[in-house]
Amino acid sequence: MNSLTTYVTISLLAGLAPVANGQNATKAPEPQWQRALSYGGAPECPEHVGSRIYRSDTARFSDITVFITGTATRETGGCEATAQVQVDQAGKLSHFKLAAGSESDFSLVDFSPDGKSVLLSHDYDEDEYRQYREVSVGLMSLADGRIEWHNVWDVFRWKDCDAMVEPQGFLSDGRIVIRARQTVMVAHTHPNCVNDIGLYALDLTGSPPLRLPDSAKITRNGKRERPGFQACKSDPDIVGACFTVHGRLSAWNGTPTMRIWRIGTSRILGVHDDIMPEALTSKMDWEIEAYGDFEVCPFTKERSGEMRMICIEKAHNVVMKKR
Repeated sequence: MNSLTTYVTISLLAGLAPVANGQNATKAPEPQWQRALSYGGAPECPEHVGSRIYRSDTARFSDITVFITGTATRETGGCEATAQVQVDQAGKLSHFKLAAGSESDFSLVDFSPDGKSVLLSHDYDEDEYRQYREVSVGLMSLADGRIEWHNVWDVFRWKDCDAMVEPQGFLSDGRIVIRARQTVMVAHTHPNCVNDIGLYALDLTGSPPLRLPDSAKITRNGKRERPGFQACKSDPDIVGACFTVHGRLSAWNGTPTMRIWRIGTSRILGVHDDIMPEALTSKMDWEIEAYGDFEVCPFTKERSGEMRMICIEKAHNVVMKKR
């Protein structure tokens, strides 16, 4: 998990289709796509004994805030991963455990129009086959945390077929909206479940999904607030003492995305999983770079000719500049 490089869905570009007279006609716009308010789950299990903790972006609806926390703990007998939803309703805190652990990525899609529940989804990212048929959605009550998961393949009554399924939010009447399209994964072995990109309304009561017009607009009820955060200095896989560098933090193509150039040298430090303080995460993007003194903790040893992987614990004397 990371807070800057989040789960990204790529929509296929609208192209040109040939017509009878040999000229081109523009295809109709594809149905609107919206990212979830927050993504979370248990982080990758550490290699050494100890716990790694991740907190997702915070979502807000009126005086209610919700986020997902995940913990992966390595012990001598193996690794245990847990995830839970944390809810703050006007100062009253509640914690609701999510049944799946490290094998699932969770999405907090949106709040229901009445603000009494949230739409969650989860999919499996460790098993390539299950990615195509184990996307589930469920409404979680903000009062008691009850949730009933529904496998999207069962709701659509699909059989042995593959698809890309993207929960989108709600209609004003409370029905859930799903965006379904042909899979873009090269390794899939089954026919596609759908032939195009479409929006579908679900009520989770057993009624068949209803295809919506491509022009249908899904209004977000909640909003994204605080960025996600993963602990740095306490991570079990830190291999040495933390230290401070004077440098420039910026986004690069490739992995890792965020890197620090140590000013006055040719050395580059890679920010492992983009682990940074919230104050940096909330301001950084492709057009912004930060100059300052960064307290970093190493995940790898210093080796000539290799990028050293670190996380950022703190930042001081920071100046943000546009590229």
